[in-house]
Amino acid sequence: MAPMSREQGEAPHASSSNPKPHVRARRRRKRDGPPQFQFLTATDPSQFKDEDAKRSVRSQAMIQYRYKSGQQKQMDKGKGKEAADAHAGEGAPRAAEHITPMMLPDGLYTYQGGQSPLMARVVDRQWGDGHNQQQQHMYHPGFVEWGAHPSRYRQVQAIVALNSVAQNVLDYEDNDAQEEFQLRVLLEKFATVTSIGDGVDPFTVLPQFSNPELDSMFLIRNCNRTFVTQTTLVKWLPVLLSHPHMLLSATLMGSTWLDMNAGKSGDSRRTMLVKEETITWINDRLWHPVQQFEDLTLIAILHLFAGEMWNCSEKALHYHQHGIAKLITHRGGMGSLQSEVTAEVAAACCYHCNIFCEATPIPLFYAWEPSKYVLIEEFAAIPESPLFCPRAEFYTILRDPRCSEYTYELLCDMRDLTRLFIDHNADLNTVLELKVEEDITRLGPSFTDYEAKVAGIRARLASLPSAYTPGHPATNDWLYESCRIAAIIYAGAIIMRTTFSAAADPSRNPIISDGVFMANSFVGGYLPATRLTEALYEALLRSNTSNVWGDMSGVLYWVAIVGAAAARTPITINMNQKDRSRSDARAIWIRRCLIMHATRPLLLLVFQHPLPIIMAQKQLLKVQELTGSGSSARILSRARS
Repeated sequence: MAPMSREQGEAPHASSSNPKPHVRARRRRKRDGPPQFQFLTATDPSQFKDEDAKRSVRSQAMIQYRYKSGQQKQMDKGKGKEAADAHAGEGAPRAAEHITPMMLPDGLYTYQGGQSPLMARVVDRQWGDGHNQQQQHMYHPGFVEWGAHPSRYRQVQAIVALNSVAQNVLDYEDNDAQEEFQLRVLLEKFATVTSIGDGVDPFTVLPQFSNPELDSMFLIRNCNRTFVTQTTLVKWLPVLLSHPHMLLSATLMGSTWLDMNAGKSGDSRRTMLVKEETITWINDRLWHPVQQFEDLTLIAILHLFAGEMWNCSEKALHYHQHGIAKLITHRGGMGSLQSEVTAEVAAACCYHCNIFCEATPIPLFYAWEPSKYVLIEEFAAIPESPLFCPRAEFYTILRDPRCSEYTYELLCDMRDLTRLFIDHNADLNTVLELKVEEDITRLGPSFTDYEAKVAGIRARLASLPSAYTPGHPATNDWLYESCRIAAIIYAGAIIMRTTFSAAADPSRNPIISDGVFMANSFVGGYLPATRLTEALYEALLRSNTSNVWGDMSGVLYWVAIVGAAAARTPITINMNQKDRSRSDARAIWIRRCLIMHATRPLLLLVFQHPLPIIMAQKQLLKVQELTGSGSSARILSRARS
């Protein structure tokens, strides 16, 4: 693309040697809309230092400044003197309205945030390609331009409106009516299998713990309300009815959820008692020559495994994982279990643990491939997320009223980044035989294109303001803020090729360094001193997760599980240390809560949408595997002549 030219309509300068009569300069033509981005290209880096390049950048910066000043004047005109006086005290325009050029010590121009020259050139290059509406992103750097360009959100919204179906991702509501309905179903089923007579209290048919301190009815109701959908009852009820211990062991998850909401640091006495009885039942079955390899033994261990996640002891979790794998292997593998549901739940729980522990799956699960997913209806409600999107766009997410236009575009970028990253590394460690020197150049365009696309996503993400910042469309949108912070961690890990836990350190995250000069990207405009997981936790609490974000439950899982993995630090791994500082205790608490907020949508989704959630997990594990490798270079070899 040619260097930027001077503004059109600029009055010509008169020559001193040949004076001409004074001619009134023609008024500059008024621009329609905001100035467009223009880019400098060069065949040699030294060309960026010449006077024409510098003049072009200064000219474009002045155009940008005049445009913003004109906008401010127009706003002040209609607000009267009092409003104008109120705005006068604000001083300089808000930071991050646009990404503007600044001079570096060596005379080169770059964009704020210290991006690479490639990133500076490609930032929002989609906006320069007006013909390619598919790639245009609505959230331009600085929210002032939102809505000024066609967006994927609006394009897809028209499609979904015409094909809308009355479906929800989950048949679940966190309310009293749902709880009562589920309890009635349980009572009726247990009454049938126990054949009670007239005059008997139906509530006595429910299994009871041996310890009188444990209220079975309370724990069952709480577990149903928190973790059970209508589909769960259909698929898991035969298991629960098969033995009293199955229903009671399942309440361990509900007890740990109560511990979190009560602010307990670790297991409460109630949880420890439930855990003790569950372990006793498991040991009894493991000592039995027949029962030890039954599906019910595996299911009881799965209940204990899920209940241990709150305690956050990686040693205990890995112990249970290996026990699960050993039982399944002895049975003949994943395909030899009596129920496909059991295999899916076992795989999902183990993948879940591997993700937040940043660990490689056990070989049994690493090699396992679920049955092929087939989307029966084109617009069916499915748990879409940046990790799972089998259709061209997020049709289900867009239908949810919680999803703003800005959140939608952000999620699209994270989905595209996931695909780009995995596809780019598909040939990792592949030996390519190059016969001639020219063959090496053939690798160039794909790598350059990848870097350009990632740079554009990175620039847009860095420019997004925080929901804490007043005066923009996403102010106080805590679902958006949760997604934004999770995206910073996620994208930072991909760009740096490092773990999520490393990317959660603000001093090491490149997205943070890009946005450090953009005051509205962070609360108060300063670089966060605490880990990003703390900001994510606070935003998540404000977002109202009671109904797991409705049709965005897949997104909630992505946000929470990325946060749970990012919260893994040496401090939060060592659970045996007793004397902890306040900050260490806070870090452990945040990790536990993020794990629980990820476990809940997992257990709600895995029964109704087993393959989508497992496919999403395997996708995330692949991302973690590639980022953890720390290298993406292909292995090149030359053919001997």
